[in-house]
Amino acid sequence: MRYLASVLVAIQLVALGPLYYFYGQVDPCRALAKEIAVRAEAAGGIGNTIEDALGDLEVNARKDVADQSTGECVGQLFANWTDRAAEEVKPKKK
Repeated sequence: MRYLASVLVAIQLVALGPLYYFYGQVDPCRALAKEIAVRAEAAGGIGNTIEDALGDLEVNARKDVADQSTGECVGQLFANWTDRAAEEVKPKKK
């Protein structure tokens, strides 16, 4: 029984550890909102000016993903990760 409990805890750590490490939370929808906010800020390139004009980017992103299910958030989060990985492997030409 202890072995089964240990395996379940290990699976949870492997599954949720990266979310907590990268985003400081284990909720996929909040992690997706944070990812969207970070990417929007990086794409804008002007940082605080965007937040002054539009408000807190993460709060706005949370409003955008609030009506999505956990599964949809996980799917979009993985899509964002694969997009980011593809950009790093094949950088955009200027």
